[in-house]
Amino acid sequence: MKRLLFAVVACSALWISACSSGSSSTPPPPPAGNFSLSSLTGTYAFTTSGEVFSNAGEANLTRTGSFTADGKGDINAGGVYDTVIAGGASNQAIPITGGSYTVNADGRGTLTLNVNASGVATSINFGFVLTSGSSGTSPATSGLMIDETSNASQASTGSGNFVMQTAADFQISNISGTYVFDFSGLDASPAPLSIVGEVTVSNGLTTGGFEDSNDNFALGSGPIGGGGSFIADPVNMATAGRGTVTIAGQPFAFYIVDSNRVRLISSNAVSGPMLSGDAVFQDNTIPTNVSSINSSFAFLVAGSTANGGVTRLCRFTADGSSVTKVLLDTNNAGTQFIPTNGATNASISLDSANPGRGILTFLEQGQSSNVPSSFVFYLNSASQGVIQQTTTNTATGAVIAVADGSIDAQSGGPFSSSNITGTYAMNWSGLVTAGGSFANTDEEDQLAQVKVSSLSFSGTSDIFQFTSATLTPKTDIATSGNITFNGGDGTGDDGNRVNMNVTLSGQNAIEMVVYIVSPQLAFFADQNNSSGRVVAGVLEAQQ
Repeated sequence: MKRLLFAVVACSALWISACSSGSSSTPPPPPAGNFSLSSLTGTYAFTTSGEVFSNAGEANLTRTGSFTADGKGDINAGGVYDTVIAGGASNQAIPITGGSYTVNADGRGTLTLNVNASGVATSINFGFVLTSGSSGTSPATSGLMIDETSNASQASTGSGNFVMQTAADFQISNISGTYVFDFSGLDASPAPLSIVGEVTVSNGLTTGGFEDSNDNFALGSGPIGGGGSFIADPVNMATAGRGTVTIAGQPFAFYIVDSNRVRLISSNAVSGPMLSGDAVFQDNTIPTNVSSINSSFAFLVAGSTANGGVTRLCRFTADGSSVTKVLLDTNNAGTQFIPTNGATNASISLDSANPGRGILTFLEQGQSSNVPSSFVFYLNSASQGVIQQTTTNTATGAVIAVADGSIDAQSGGPFSSSNITGTYAMNWSGLVTAGGSFANTDEEDQLAQVKVSSLSFSGTSDIFQFTSATLTPKTDIATSGNITFNGGDGTGDDGNRVNMNVTLSGQNAIEMVVYIVSPQLAFFADQNNSSGRVVAGVLEAQQ
């Protein structure tokens, strides 16, 4: 299983096995807001990861590319994207020949890209929710999306996002400095693979860096050699920011978002890993020594254990090397939901040789002393970065999980109904049981827009529970729920959790646990094994 924040693997007749009916179906509320077709105007770099069914069979699939929306409902010709399947070859620089899109008043919409894949004209389809431009007076710069393709050529699902590109930065010379990256997916076996690190670029050449990898439960770390070249695609650089590069021996296609962000996807000639992720510029606000760390952080990692999918949500307070007020929730393959309040032997340290790299360790309450939790992280700023789980059983040497994700400093607390309010995009992705058994799981991707008021919410979802028997997404589903503060201020520093129930029309409520980063962002994961899920996601304010 891949990282779950925006993508994982799944399939089967899940509306019966995983979501038994608990209420009658109701129509969603009418869309309300200021969005329109003009809210999607410009060139956007997009990425999704999930699964595909085609004449060639079933495979894990990652897409990364660039499309241009005209602000009137049409997609311009001239876009391009790359795909790669696990263990296989990539399909590079696939032309986008046109397309169309819709935008509802609430920021929900549909996107169709007409493409020419290996000489065959077809289309791929997405649902999206805009997460910016809510005033309706300027184009959105970002959005969440899920793959909803279901046609005669193929069916595919997956979660992802898109961000507006800056065409003025479509030059190799604008990729300069140190960039923090998280490449997640599957190796050539295929088996779960996570690589986090930082790479320094000067004049289009990689000059060094450092990385930590977890390849099928085998940890590795070390320097990244120089000599990799960022090379412009002569056909697509000027219009889509596309090029190619090799980092630490792995070839990638890349898409420039702007000078601060580059999106990358594996570029295999014949066979190889399926990796994708962003490289984000590391600024000068990163702490240079551990004594300068004084903040509370929340993080989400997701991936695989030997038993199946895993999610871990955590928050902690760091004051220098001291780590306190640890709150942690783990869903291990859907068979164990483990809440943990507090920890001992907790510490945080920084790697003086590799600025921004650090190590977090703690021993969870009730946890065997042979298995202290450990993580490596790379900060791209004082408040944000990527994180990878490195927990190892010290008695046996076994690595516990292949999992990675995001770490963010908490801000804007205390949290309450007064600041957790307004409209939000909600996206989760992960695994759901097929036939009621966690030994047989399929993919589920959900995307919604909801309005939160007094910690209750309502809105509309799309959901794709992917199976070879059911290859059509369900759209426009009435969605409701509530957020519950269990006696605390929402930050988790007092050991009090925040819970969220989500009800999709006609189904039982899905119980989630939520870690609030700020009034604009929260991480969440399911906490009730009876729902048959191992999913994780984000709640992101529309701004």
